[in-house]
Amino acid sequence: MFEEWYLNDLINERIKKSWKLCDLYLLTNLDGILKKTGIFELLKNEISINEIIIKCGYTDKVFYSIKWIFDRLGLDDYLLSTPLNDTIVYKLTGKTYKRNVTEIFSEAMNLAPLTQSTFDLIKLVSENYPDYLEGKKNGVDILFNEESINIMNEFYCINEFYAVHNIGGGTILNYDISQRNNPSILEIGGGMGGGTKQFILQRIAGKQKLDNFTYIFTEVANKLLRATKKEISEITNENINISYKKFDFNTDPIEQGYENNSFDVIWGVNALHVAKDLKKSIKILYNMLKPGGSLLIAETVRADGNPMVQQEFILNTLDSYWDVVLDEDIRPQYGFMHWKNWLKAFELAGFSNFETIPDMSEVEKKYDNCYVAMIRGIK
Repeated sequence: MFEEWYLNDLINERIKKSWKLCDLYLLTNLDGILKKTGIFELLKNEISINEIIIKCGYTDKVFYSIKWIFDRLGLDDYLLSTPLNDTIVYKLTGKTYKRNVTEIFSEAMNLAPLTQSTFDLIKLVSENYPDYLEGKKNGVDILFNEESINIMNEFYCINEFYAVHNIGGGTILNYDISQRNNPSILEIGGGMGGGTKQFILQRIAGKQKLDNFTYIFTEVANKLLRATKKEISEITNENINISYKKFDFNTDPIEQGYENNSFDVIWGVNALHVAKDLKKSIKILYNMLKPGGSLLIAETVRADGNPMVQQEFILNTLDSYWDVVLDEDIRPQYGFMHWKNWLKAFELAGFSNFETIPDMSEVEKKYDNCYVAMIRGIK
């Protein structure tokens, strides 16, 4: 179920082609960063990341950010990595990127203009990366200043690459509650309300009722709660039983005014992966569900064909990206997870039924760069 919809409508051919161009745009920018920082010259001979940090005067804090760049370029055979004693050394392979970023960007905009914010963010971070490595700027300085905040807003609100998460999540949420009677729904980490809006717009388009469920939109930031409340009120004049509250899925819900065994559906779009202790947070949400209730998430995932996602290059400049508990069972590395790790996490939390919708093992047989997955666990 939903396999053909995923491959033909959600991740359509235009998205697939523009995603590939975006990846080439990223790789070309990474090449530029190495040249701007002088790291390119150092990589002409075998060298470790720690040696690069010492030679360039960086701090150990940027070790994993450099490693992310090297690992991504290594996947494209731009760099060769070799274990040496207790470390890894890297060296250029001689591969070059013949197309410049302007050509790639122009082709992508002709194909999918609403993906521009992703390209703009990659360019923004690339231009500031030398300062980031030198400790002159951090991710907040780069991404959330007066000039860049509009790009961030566009990335989460109108960007076609990101919209598939909201569309996919909203579609599966509507599917889930179609089998329930007046369900109570809790949305976690609602952000700018993209998932909420998509859920409601799908119901309006399908002429479905807006008064046969109870909905709580949650965030930790009051500003986002107010902004989403305003936007939802502008979508429809119909009465919707929706409220806006603060909730942090990293801490005890009882202390925040919530009860266990109280929700039919808990869902979120690209929210749960930022949990500091994922096992703990999923168990918290599991306990908040009624028996038979669903935990449903739409998440960026590591695809078999490209296990490193462009978004990570942007987000790994933020301290919060690294502020999570790693776990060999479910989260063996920082950043986004493979959908199989999500299923394992749901299993360990105690869900009796857990699945991806659609079945990712089936869609990946036809397309190996499936970067979004909807995962559902039923208590």
